[in-house]
Amino acid sequence: MSLKPKFSLKKKLVLLITFIIIMLSMLAGLFSYKGINDVTKTMYLSRSKEASATIAALLEPEMVQRVKQQVLDIFYAAEDRVSTEDWGSPEFDAYLDKYAAIENSDDFKTIQRQLRLVQDNNNLKCAYLVWFDLKTESTIYLADGSYGDENSRPGCFDAIMYDVDREAMRNPVEGIAPDVTNTEEYGWVVAAGSPIFLNGELVVFGAAELSMNKVMEQRNQFLFLVIASLLLLAVVFIILGIVLIDRTIIQPINKLSDTSEKYWREGSASIRNEFSQLQIHTGDEIETLSNSMKQMEQNINEQFTKILDTTQKLIVTQEHAAEMDRIANVDALTKVRNKRAYDEKVAQLSEGIRNGEVSTFGIAMIDLNNLKPINDHYGHDKGDIAIQRLCRMICSTFKHSAVFRIGGDEFSVVMEGDDLEVAPTLIHQLMDEWKQKRNDASLQPWEQTSAAIGYAVYQEGDTVETVFKRADNAMYEQKTRMKAEMAQSPRREA
Repeated sequence: MSLKPKFSLKKKLVLLITFIIIMLSMLAGLFSYKGINDVTKTMYLSRSKEASATIAALLEPEMVQRVKQQVLDIFYAAEDRVSTEDWGSPEFDAYLDKYAAIENSDDFKTIQRQLRLVQDNNNLKCAYLVWFDLKTESTIYLADGSYGDENSRPGCFDAIMYDVDREAMRNPVEGIAPDVTNTEEYGWVVAAGSPIFLNGELVVFGAAELSMNKVMEQRNQFLFLVIASLLLLAVVFIILGIVLIDRTIIQPINKLSDTSEKYWREGSASIRNEFSQLQIHTGDEIETLSNSMKQMEQNINEQFTKILDTTQKLIVTQEHAAEMDRIANVDALTKVRNKRAYDEKVAQLSEGIRNGEVSTFGIAMIDLNNLKPINDHYGHDKGDIAIQRLCRMICSTFKHSAVFRIGGDEFSVVMEGDDLEVAPTLIHQLMDEWKQKRNDASLQPWEQTSAAIGYAVYQEGDTVETVFKRADNAMYEQKTRMKAEMAQSPRREA
C-alpha cells in the first residue's frame, strides 16, 4: 500500500522557491538600499565639504575676525543671553537687538553677501559662519546667508556642543567633519565646515548645509520600484513552481536563482551584466522570467548610470564655479584684485554713501615709472617683474587695505580703518623705500622701483568718483614734479 506523502514535490517546490525569492528580495533590497545610500551620502558629504571650503577661501580673514570680535564682545558682556531654544520670543528678539549695529556694518554685509553667493550658486540650504565657545559650551553663529525667518542673526547661539564640534576645535585644520542628520523639523540635512585662519590662528568655521530631502525621496521611489519588481518576480517564480515541477523546470530556475544570488552577493553599487550573459531558451514562462531579469538589470544599470552622470556633472559644475570664483576678481600677474573687483568696491562704497553707512575712506593712486623704457630695452618680462615688485611694496605697506591693479602700471588702494588713520605716514614710508630702490646702483633697472602716488580722503558731499579724481590729480602732479627732477638727471625719466 502506497502512502501519500505529507508534502508533495509540488508543495516542496513552492515552499523552496518562495523561501529563495523572499531571501533574494531581502538581499536585493538590502544591497540596493546600501549601495544607493552610500553613493548618495558620499556625493552629498563631498559637496558639503567642497562648499564649506569655497566659503573659507572666499571670505577675507581680517574682515571675518573683525565681525567675530564684535559679536564675542557683546556675547561675553551680555548677562541676559537667550539661546535659540527660545527662538521667536520677545526676550530672544530683545537679546538679538544688541547685535543690530553689527548687521549694519560694511564688513557684515560683505560677508553675508558672499555667503549668499556661495549658497545660491551651490543650491545650499544655508551657508554660515560659526564659532564654538568652549568656556560656555555654546555654538555661536556670526553670520548666515539664509533668507527670511530661517536666518540666524549674529549673536544667535545654541547652549550645547556636540562631539564633532569639540573635535573641530581640537583639530581645526580638518574642519567640521561632514555629518548627515534626519530630524522632524528639517528632514535630511548634511553639513560640513572648513576653517578660516588668520596668521596661523583659527578665526571661525565656514559651514555649509545641504538639504537631502529631494534625493532621499528619489532614492525611496527607486527602492520602491526595485522592491515592486522583485515582488513581481517572486510571484512569477511561485506560479512557475506550482505549474512546472519536473526537472526541465527546476534546472532553469536554479540557473536564475544562482545568477541572482551571485549578482547581489557581489554588490549592486556598480554596472553589472550577470543576467545579460545568461542563456535560457525554454520557450515558456521561465524564458520570460529570464528576460524580465535582464530588463531589471538593464533598468538598474540605467539608474546607476544616471546617478554617476549626475555626480560627475555636479563635480564639474563645482570645479568650474570654484575656478570662476578664483579668477573673476584676481589679476593674473600680481594676484591682487583687478579692475572688476575695484568697480565692485566703488559700487559698494557709493551705495554706502547713499545709505549713510559710509562716513570715511581714502583712495591712493599709484603709477609705476619707466615701464615703457623697461619694456622697450629689456623686454616685457622685465616689465612684468617691475610691476610685481611695485605691487609687493604696496601690499606690504597697506596691510589693512584693499589693493587693486586697475591698469597696466596703475594701482589703487582703498584705505579704511587703521591704514586711513596713518595714511600720510604710510605714503611717506613707501616713497622713502622707492627712493632707496631708485638710488641703489647694485639693482637692475627693472628692480629700481619708482612710482608716483597721490591720495585723497572722503569728505561730506563727495562721491567716490570725486575722491578718485582728487587722488588721481595728486598722483599726476607728483609725477610731473618727478619728471622735472629727472630731467636734470638723464639717467631715468619719471
